[in-house]
Amino acid sequence: MRPSSLVRGLLAVAVTGSVVLIAGAQPAGAYGGDGQMDVYQIAISQNCNNRTFCRPREIGGFWGWAEFDYNPATGTHTGDAEFAGCSHGEFNGAVHISIDITNWYIAPGSGGPLTFYVTDVMTERFKGDTRTHREKDADTGVPAVQGHYSTEDLFGFSPPPGVSFQLQVAFKPAH
Repeated sequence: MRPSSLVRGLLAVAVTGSVVLIAGAQPAGAYGGDGQMDVYQIAISQNCNNRTFCRPREIGGFWGWAEFDYNPATGTHTGDAEFAGCSHGEFNGAVHISIDITNWYIAPGSGGPLTFYVTDVMTERFKGDTRTHREKDADTGVPAVQGHYSTEDLFGFSPPPGVSFQLQVAFKPAH
């Protein structure tokens, strides 16, 4: 894993909220709908309350949940995510980011040999602004392998007091 790419990928998705669907997209079928879809669920928690390590403008954290659905009957890959962040500097308060994912795939990337990528036309909604743009092969930095990942697993170091990053990936196959 390349920690700098992983950090960049996670922050790009979680902090800037860079992916939300535009018109014509299929619903995500939250929680896998009726069990006919493969479902990946990802939970992210990042907290930094150490002014020396995080710099004063970055004190706070972000927390989120994402779901990647694959419908074998239609061959579609969709998803959605919700993120919240709080900063006592840069954002000067709390932010909420909603994301709808029109297409995704798994390939080698910054999250390891199996990494989630998103691709398609996206709409970004962040702090009341809406912008449409095209994402092409955006590496999320999130491993597509079930498991719990700590700061040490993801970045290769033990964090100082007041700093943590946790990522949980769960998978439920269609039945």
